[in-house]
Amino acid sequence: MRAMQICMGWIKLCSVLDWDDLRYFLAVARAGSLSAAARVLGVAQPTVGRRISAFEQSLGAQLFVASPSGQVLSVTGQRMLAHAEQMERSALAAEHVASGRDVGLSGHVVITASEWLLRSVVGPLLAPLLAEQPALEIELLAEARHLSLVRREADLALRPSRFEQPEVLQRQVAVLAFGLYAADSFLARHGPPDFERQCAGTPLIAMSKALGKVPDVEWLPSFAARANVVARSNGREPMATMAAAGMGLAVLPRIVGDATPGLRLLVTPSPAPRRPLWLGAHRDARSVPRMKACSAFLSESIGRLRHVLCPEP
Repeated sequence: MRAMQICMGWIKLCSVLDWDDLRYFLAVARAGSLSAAARVLGVAQPTVGRRISAFEQSLGAQLFVASPSGQVLSVTGQRMLAHAEQMERSALAAEHVASGRDVGLSGHVVITASEWLLRSVVGPLLAPLLAEQPALEIELLAEARHLSLVRREADLALRPSRFEQPEVLQRQVAVLAFGLYAADSFLARHGPPDFERQCAGTPLIAMSKALGKVPDVEWLPSFAARANVVARSNGREPMATMAAAGMGLAVLPRIVGDATPGLRLLVTPSPAPRRPLWLGAHRDARSVPRMKACSAFLSESIGRLRHVLCPEP
């Protein structure tokens, strides 16, 4: 009975509370800690703590329980999460309608991808689109984490893995080839990698462990299991910069490695990985002219780069 009263109170309160209260609750629930939620929201950690405490006081219920690993939803918080997510979906849908389906090819479009994709692929392609449609405003967001299309953190997303949410429409637009690179200066000092000895002691520049599935993780151990990791990065561009400076070997997308002065593509014992590149958009976006036009433009333009993104061996 008490839980039902709290949930009813939640629904009534959310009709008058600031939308940010709901955003802060959901951010902490999804991120699992105040600090991680603060990074997602783009605010300071104490601000998140104060907002959550004030929200709990207004509801008269505890939503989170502190634990060694962060903030865990209380029983009440778990029950309220479904209501909060439903309200978020309704609010986002209303916002989508308010943004106007009949605006035409004008307005704001947010495209998200990894930094190297935006810098080397998407950015250079946009000039013809913006010249033809000057009323468009394109925002490129380079994020190590995957922004959510369902929560409207972005409008279009490019990823080397399939989208799992049923609300997201996706299409494969290209195939990305990777390769192992080293600077001429590095090879002059260290000589070619000894693949027979699993690159024992050879300096290696790797991806950050915090990232999800990346080509390096499955491919490198087959011939470089004994390499010595000297640096890590959550982006391919910094890896290319360090490799060009002679710091070590690095696995890079071919379009990045081939274009970086001083880097040499190495012949490896096993074929380098290739990954399909997916373009995703929320299914509601297909009825918005600017989203539909940008999606079609990116798909066609990236498709024309297929021989650069995935050169023949």
